[in-house]
Amino acid sequence: MLLLARLFFLLILPAWATLVHAQTDRHSLTFHDDVGRELTLKTPLKRVVVFNRYTTEFVRAVAGMQPVVGVDIDSARSHSYWPTVTPSMLAGQGQTSPNYEAIVAMQPDAVFFPRNSDWQKAATVLGRFGIPVVVVTAWDVLKHEENVTLFGKLFKQPQRAARLNAFYRRYRDLLAQRLQNLPMAQRKRVYIEEVGAYKTLLKGSGWHDMVEIGGGVNVFGDVRILNQSSARGSVQGFSVDPEEIIARRPNVIVKLEPGQYEPHSRAFSSQVLEAVAARPGFDRLPAVRNGQVYHISYYLAGGCSKIIGALQIAKWLYPDRFRDVDPDQVMRTWLEDFQQVPAPGGYTASLAELRK
Repeated sequence: MLLLARLFFLLILPAWATLVHAQTDRHSLTFHDDVGRELTLKTPLKRVVVFNRYTTEFVRAVAGMQPVVGVDIDSARSHSYWPTVTPSMLAGQGQTSPNYEAIVAMQPDAVFFPRNSDWQKAATVLGRFGIPVVVVTAWDVLKHEENVTLFGKLFKQPQRAARLNAFYRRYRDLLAQRLQNLPMAQRKRVYIEEVGAYKTLLKGSGWHDMVEIGGGVNVFGDVRILNQSSARGSVQGFSVDPEEIIARRPNVIVKLEPGQYEPHSRAFSSQVLEAVAARPGFDRLPAVRNGQVYHISYYLAGGCSKIIGALQIAKWLYPDRFRDVDPDQVMRTWLEDFQQVPAPGGYTASLAELRK
C-alpha cells in the first residue's frame, strides 16, 4: 500500500499534465501487440521506457534515443553502446524485475516489454496509473517487419522504419533464395549452446529460428518444452546431458557468449572453444573432428532480430553458397548506420582458425 500511495503521489504531480496531456499534435493509433491485446495510444510517442536491449535498438534505429526516458540494466551498464543513457534512466534490473516507482516518476507515454517478460504484472500495476504496457518482442526474427512497422507508426517515423525493414528483408530473402534447393537431408546438424555449459536453445526461442533460417537443423529442435521437467529450464536455456549431444552427432557446434558490445579477445575465444572441444566424448563428434566449433558474440548473433546471426550461421555451414557474403560488413552497417555507434568487429572465432 505504501508503494501504491507513493506512486499515486507521483502520478498527480503537475508536471504530468504538462508533459502528457498538453499535446495538441498527437493522434490515436489502435493496434494489436505481440500477445494479441488491442491497444490505443496517442502518437507519436514522446516518452517511453524500454525493457530488453533488442527493443531499445529498434527504437534507436527508428526514432533515435530522444524519446527513451528509461531502460533496463542491460542498456544502463553499457555506456559505450548506449552513450546517451544515464544512471537516472534505470527503470529496473530487467524485464522480470521492473522498478515501478521509478517508471511512474519517468512519466512515460508507454512501457515496452517482450513476451518472455513479466508483462502481465507490469500491465496490472502500471495500468492503475494510466501507463500502458505494450508487448513487442524485438528478438523474434520471424516478426521483425511487423514489429518495425509498428514502431514506425508509434513514433511517426514510417520512412526510417521502411529503411530498416528493407535492410532486414534484403538478407532474409538472400538466405531463402540460396537455401531453397538444399534438401533437408543435406542440411547440417547444429548444436547451439548459450553461456552455460550443456544449455541449449529450443524451438520457441529466437536462437532456434536463427539456426533454421541460416540453413541448419537444430539437433534439439524436436524437444518440446511442455513434455520436460521445469528443472531443466526453458526454451531460452535448456539443460541437456553430454551423452544426448554425442548421440545426436552435430556437424557444427555454435557457442554463444559473451553478451557485450566490446569484441572478445582471441585468447578468450581460444579458451572457450578448446574447453568445448575437450569435453569427454566430444572428440568423436564430426563438429570437433572437422574443426567446425564456433564462438559468436550475442551482439552479432542477435543483430537486427538475429538476421545477422543467421547470415553468419549460413556462411559457416555453406561457405560455397555464401562466398560473397560478409556478415562482419553487414554487422558494421547495422551498428554504424542504424545504431549510430562504431563497429569494432571481432565478434566471431572458429576452432579451425585458432588451431592454425
